[in-house]
Amino acid sequence: MRTTIVSLVTTVAVFLAAASSAQPATPGVREEIGQLMVVRMHGRVPSQSFLGRIRRGEIGGVVLFADNYGARGPAHLARTLQRAARQGGQPPLLIAIDQEGGFVKRLPGAPSLAPPQMRSATIAHAQGFATARSLRQFGVNLDLAPVLDVGRGGFITPRTFGSTPAQVAARAPAFALGLEQGGIAASGKHFPGLGYATLSTDVSAEDVRATRAQLIHDLAPFQAAIRAGIGTVMVSTAVYTSLAPRIPAADSSAIVAGLLRKRLGFRGVIMSDALETPAVNRYFSTAEAARRAVAAGVDLVLAAGVTGDHADTDGASISTYDALVDAMRSGRLAQGTVQTAYARVLALKARIAD
Repeated sequence: MRTTIVSLVTTVAVFLAAASSAQPATPGVREEIGQLMVVRMHGRVPSQSFLGRIRRGEIGGVVLFADNYGARGPAHLARTLQRAARQGGQPPLLIAIDQEGGFVKRLPGAPSLAPPQMRSATIAHAQGFATARSLRQFGVNLDLAPVLDVGRGGFITPRTFGSTPAQVAARAPAFALGLEQGGIAASGKHFPGLGYATLSTDVSAEDVRATRAQLIHDLAPFQAAIRAGIGTVMVSTAVYTSLAPRIPAADSSAIVAGLLRKRLGFRGVIMSDALETPAVNRYFSTAEAARRAVAAGVDLVLAAGVTGDHADTDGASISTYDALVDAMRSGRLAQGTVQTAYARVLALKARIAD
């Protein structure tokens, strides 16, 4: 995971050459920004405009929800979306879904257990590997799991692997390893931890008032997952008053660049949690939050919401894409920052490519 930028660029060059001879050897601003975008799709059949955005390289990944597919699952949809990327000479898409187990499980099949029921690393690893085999049949290549938060009694507790950092550190990274050994990228979440959060950031603005010492103590599962080689870490959009007051974690360079990159040494892909949510929009528009997140060191921005009025699809992602392109061209986003994120994303795609 401690890949240098030079080796990242080499990996990306080889991947692009193998993926499509139509892909430009030197991507432009629009292609680079596009690979940083993970978006929602409206309905079960992608519109021609949505497919056009994929062909033009304006979308790097699509996150799927139950409203995007029927009883047979999203395999046909995933093939349609990937075909559009190939037709445009673009890198393959990340097709993401939340398949944690328990009540956060978008598709049938594995995992057959909820995270609290995975009481050993051996069980968690087997569940992760089985989940990978299932997800591959549906065309999914990125699981937004496992939850690396510690169950401290808040809303996230039923989705956690334990009530102590040691329990979660022993079990959750094993689930991630099973996923990745099965060919699916894992995304550990929600850095730096939602164990002390009362409400979900998907539905409410949330200030986590745990002390710095408490939050640092609960980083052990993230450290273990990073040592195990997890490819992606998702950063929370809660505000952590002891770490970065008055700014969502995904927009904080102190948390993203300082804590996750520098202190924990993570060199993989950093993804934001959903940015079209009350937790974020209390402070910034989705587009501005995305710009700040990339500037802080986030590689993939989830330019969408997930519930109710914040389940926007094209509106949030198109405006965010345009804003990021403008920010890079105007110098409000450093070219080197975007290019580094682009290289990391393509290295992740190369890692899970068939």
